[in-house]
Amino acid sequence: MDDDADFRPLTGIRVVDFTRLLAGPSATMTLAELGADVIKVEQPGIGDETRHWGPPFVHGASAYFHAINRGKRSIALDLADPQDRGTAHRLIGTADVLVESFRPGVADRLGIGAAAMRVAFPRLVYASISGFSQQGPLAAEPGTAVTVEAESGLMYVTGYEGADPVRSGVAMVDIATGMSMINGVLAALLQRERTGRGRRLEFSLFATALSSLGTVIAATSAGGPPSKPWGSSHPSIVPYRAFAAADGQVVLGATNDAMFARLVHALDLGAALGVERWEGNQARVEGRDELERVLGDCVSALEVDSVVERLQAARVLVARVRSPEDAARGPQAEALGLIEHDDGVSIVRSALSTNGTARLARAPQLDADGDALRAELAN
Repeated sequence: MDDDADFRPLTGIRVVDFTRLLAGPSATMTLAELGADVIKVEQPGIGDETRHWGPPFVHGASAYFHAINRGKRSIALDLADPQDRGTAHRLIGTADVLVESFRPGVADRLGIGAAAMRVAFPRLVYASISGFSQQGPLAAEPGTAVTVEAESGLMYVTGYEGADPVRSGVAMVDIATGMSMINGVLAALLQRERTGRGRRLEFSLFATALSSLGTVIAATSAGGPPSKPWGSSHPSIVPYRAFAAADGQVVLGATNDAMFARLVHALDLGAALGVERWEGNQARVEGRDELERVLGDCVSALEVDSVVERLQAARVLVARVRSPEDAARGPQAEALGLIEHDDGVSIVRSALSTNGTARLARAPQLDADGDALRAELAN
C-alpha cells in the first residue's frame, strides 16, 4: 500500500465519548476514522437516544445511529451508581481525550466535571459540546439545531421572503460544531506534546451558527440592507440561484463579468441581455428582478441536460439539483469512494476518507464491549 494511503495519525489515542445526539457522536466517529480508539459511554438499558430515532431500524438500532457511531466501542455505565462511576474514572484515567455533551452542571454532579477530571488527570484534553454554551442567559436552555438556528438568526435568512421560517434540511450546525471540536482537540493534543498538559475546550451550537453568519452581520453593520431570506439566491451576486428547467431544477451563476458574458452567449441571450448593460456585478444586483426573469424564461424552455451541457462547455457555474439518494448513487460519489454498503444500508464516509483514513466497523450494540473494558480496567 502507498504510504500516503494509510492516514491514521491518532493511532494510540483513546477518546472517552460521553456525547449523544449528533454533534458529538459525528465528531468522535471522525476521530475514530483518524485512528483513535473511541469508547462510547452510554446509559444502561437506553443508550444514546438516537438508537431509537426510527424507523427505519437496522441491526438493532436506527439507521440514524448507525450513520454517526461507527468504529466505536460501547460500554454502559450509570454514573449515579458509585461502582459505575469508579469504572468511569478508571476509564478516563486511560484516556487522552474526554468529550461530553451534558447540560451545564450535570457533568459536575455526576462526578466527571472538567475541573475535577483535569486535577486528577492533568494530561487530559476535556472537550464539552452544548447548545448555548456553559454561560450566558441561554446556557440552561435546551439547545438543539432548530432552537439554535432560531436564536442565532440562521433560520431568519433561510427560506423565502414572506414564507414561514425554514430550518436547514440537515443539522449542519451540529456537523459544523463537531468539526470545530475536532480542530480544537487536535490542536490541544499538539499543544500537549509541547507542554505536557491537557486543556479544557468548549464548543456550542450557538457560537457555530452565529459565526457562520459572519459575512451577513458584517455587511449589514457596514450599511448594507437588513437581513432577509434569499431562497437559493445570493444577496451580493447575480445570477446565482436555482431555476426551474423543463424537466427539473438547475443552479447557475456568474461570479464575474467574463463568466456572465459566457453565460449570455451559451444560452443565446445576446438580444435579450446585452452584456454591456449588465456589465459589473453591482448593475446585475440592482437589476436582479429583470435579469432573473429573463434567465428564468430561457431556462424553463430547456431540459436540465441541455442547460448543464451548454454552461459546462462555456465554463459557467452550473449544477443539477439532485436528491441525496441520486447524489449518493452518482458517479462523483463513486469516484471518491464515499459510499459503503453494509447489509443494504448505505453509509457515507467522512470527507477525510479520500485521504486514506480507516474504514470503520459497524456501530456497536449497547454495552457490546462492556465486559472486555471492565476486565481491562480491573488489571
